[in-house]
Amino acid sequence: MTNESTSESSRITVVGCGAIGQFYAAQLSLAGHELRLLARRDAPSIALRGIVVHQTPTPKVKSSLSHPLVHIAPERLVVATAPEQLIDDHELDWVFVALKTTALLQARALVAPLLGKKTRVAVMCNGLGVEEHFAEWFGPARVFGLICFVGVNRDDDGTIRHIAFGHVSLGHFQDNEHERQRLQQLLEGAGIECECPESLLEARWRKLGWNLPYNGLCLLYDCTTDGVVTDPERRAFALELSRESIQIGNLDLAAHGIALRIEDAWAGLQLARTDTMGAYAPSTLLDARAGRALELDMMFLEPARRAARLGAPAPALARLIQGLRERGLV
Repeated sequence: MTNESTSESSRITVVGCGAIGQFYAAQLSLAGHELRLLARRDAPSIALRGIVVHQTPTPKVKSSLSHPLVHIAPERLVVATAPEQLIDDHELDWVFVALKTTALLQARALVAPLLGKKTRVAVMCNGLGVEEHFAEWFGPARVFGLICFVGVNRDDDGTIRHIAFGHVSLGHFQDNEHERQRLQQLLEGAGIECECPESLLEARWRKLGWNLPYNGLCLLYDCTTDGVVTDPERRAFALELSRESIQIGNLDLAAHGIALRIEDAWAGLQLARTDTMGAYAPSTLLDARAGRALELDMMFLEPARRAARLGAPAPALARLIQGLRERGLV
């Protein structure tokens, strides 16, 4: 299966090939781009079988409307476990970083060897303040943020199960519109719906309007999203967390001299979207159940730190963090 690409073929490396990395790598490969994957636990299965994605139809991802199953054969991919194995005489156009933020300390060493003079870096990690690290390491002009509104899980056999959505919000670290259009063209050419906010920081806070309540409460109560939205008390807690994140985010935007504001209705929209997702298990819940390190710092603790610096009341967020501490997760 192939998609017709509307953009010139690019050489792309995806660093971190869990569910998110493999899902978007598959869409880019379908569009005719040259994909290289820097993987850890999934490297053997990808090298043997390629990428397998079971897709749920959504207008957010073009290929899902016609192909419930996507298979990217291993011979169409270059798979490695160390960045040095991917270096050759041809410069990469893009490096997509889909690592968990628990691996942020290793990200610099993994990405640095892959960069040529013109290689751009699209950061797909969850949380707040992630792009700042990459801008400090590699220079702000080459850094982009890519925020994925998608429900995907990795099955035990290594295949990827796409459950809902798939659109992205994207921006350039310096909010350079011309640069932002490069990434937009690449992704829209791969059939991925793109939102292009004026401010990357605003987009990060919008994503936290979902991540704080639903990643947070699924982790706190050890349940899937339906266990949050169908319980009246948990549902109210989720809405409170989402509204609180909007308030903190708007103060943070103002502190950065950004005139944009997130509308109050965003919280209700996130709740309505979650109502349609069924028994979805967010990444933090899956990691907790598997005994893996949890993405807590950039997703929960950094927003709390910013609230404290801004003098913003955050009782719901404090209650969430305290509950996670009582469970021994923080």
